[in-house]
Amino acid sequence: MTDTDAAAHKLFGPDIAYDESDTIQGVFNAVAATVNAGVVPQENTIFGNVIETYDSLREAGPGVKLHEIQSILSHEQALGQCRDFIKAHLPSASLVKTTSTAAAARALLDNPPNCAAIGSRLCASLFGLSILYESIQDDSANFTRFYIVTRDRDIPLPSWLPKNQPRRALIRILTQPSTSIAGPGISQLLAALKTNFKRIDRRPSRGSPTFRDVYFVELQDTNVEFEDGDAWSLESRRAVQRIEGAGGDARLIGIW
Repeated sequence: MTDTDAAAHKLFGPDIAYDESDTIQGVFNAVAATVNAGVVPQENTIFGNVIETYDSLREAGPGVKLHEIQSILSHEQALGQCRDFIKAHLPSASLVKTTSTAAAARALLDNPPNCAAIGSRLCASLFGLSILYESIQDDSANFTRFYIVTRDRDIPLPSWLPKNQPRRALIRILTQPSTSIAGPGISQLLAALKTNFKRIDRRPSRGSPTFRDVYFVELQDTNVEFEDGDAWSLESRRAVQRIEGAGGDARLIGIW
């Protein structure tokens, strides 16, 4: 039991339910969202003022209570990742899709007070928002992988990025419309790769003809002869050429 736990039990006694928070800010968040009262340290005779408490007091505001939320704004990915929490705590709230989690946080400034957004702590800090709950995603092992996109291959990247030899590549393959009997299918084009691939994602083409699929294929280097970066780059380009030789439309998107 921490000193804060002991203080809370001394103040409120044993006959009430306690909900422990990992951080001081978490206590403020809980008071803003669900609980009636919280106990936080203010000062210590040796170390002086507890800075986090004063920082939380500086930023604290009434905000919206959890049961008052009628609309939840966020990117559809974030809404999907938090569906269990929403179902359990906000089953009647309407879900509003935005272009990004940052856009959702920004939109709160212009929306009624009964709205909330799902986003990052950074978004809350940028727009001066209170955080009601943290880590509400369905799976605690929830990670997002990112691509770095550049205008061309000569654009300098941040110096702190790892300098490992490239072992992956992403290629884009266009197929014939599903209504067409001409041209090779995706299975034939993948066979023409003659290179290991880790994953494949399919999206509909935006242009014409309709019902034409776009496949993004992530190649993976598992051959020791390609451990040199230039060799793997050459092999990735050859994979594209093999698809084109089989009658497909392919483009190398990136190497990492």
